[in-house]
Amino acid sequence: MKVTDDYKAKLRLWATNQTVVALPPPPLLPRFPARKFQTHAEMNAWKKALLRQLAHEGPAHG
Repeated sequence: MKVTDDYKAKLRLWATNQTVVALPPPPLLPRFPARKFQTHAEMNAWKKALLRQLAHEGPAHG
């Protein structure tokens, strides 16, 4: 039987040739105090602004 015909060949290949890949560091989140919002729309607007700020600063900033 050819390896191309064997559906489990890829799994066996991965199991015999295991590699450990390090995860990238998590993004550094700024500290922000607990907040209460009147509506979900207000919370989503705050969250969107925070995500835009984090995307603008990049992964190396905190």
